[in-house]
Amino acid sequence: MANTTHFDSQSSLSASTFEAVFEKLAIPLTKFVIKRVSGDSEAVEEVLSSTMVAAWRGWNSFRHKSSYFTWMCRIALNKIADYYHDQVNRNSKIIVPLIDAFNNVDSKSLSPEETLALNDLRKSVNDCLNLLPPEKRRLLQFRYWYDLSYSEISKIVGISERAVEGQLYRARHEFAEVWSRESKD
Repeated sequence: MANTTHFDSQSSLSASTFEAVFEKLAIPLTKFVIKRVSGDSEAVEEVLSSTMVAAWRGWNSFRHKSSYFTWMCRIALNKIADYYHDQVNRNSKIIVPLIDAFNNVDSKSLSPEETLALNDLRKSVNDCLNLLPPEKRRLLQFRYWYDLSYSEISKIVGISERAVEGQLYRARHEFAEVWSRESKD
């Protein structure tokens, strides 16, 4: 297959060689990234850019234990995880604090009216959670109801901590969309 070609390990690892390899793999690598970020054009652009920079920095340390394409895909996967991790930190101004505050309410100190309002809020949150796909609902419950760490969740679900971070980001984003839609009704 053309996009997984091994280049001779004796070949010069020069800038022109890197440019030729990257040019040859640009389209398959772009397709690889698009599929994994669900077509989010901003994410694709940022991930591809950071992948190219990281590949260039690691170019002289490449040991030919895999094809260039496989190596660049691994870099891209790491950059996707970094992208979503950064997005969580940048964009989580409402949902994460809301869920955290929601879980830390001491209902014993509330008035009967506040307790009733909190119960209504909990019901609304549960209704929105029930509209999410089961795997996203489960991740949110592990993280915010059971207060599990990324490491603990990764062991339960059988994926890496970075994948947990990315999937939690997408689950929170989808929850925010459902919450926004349902709260208008």
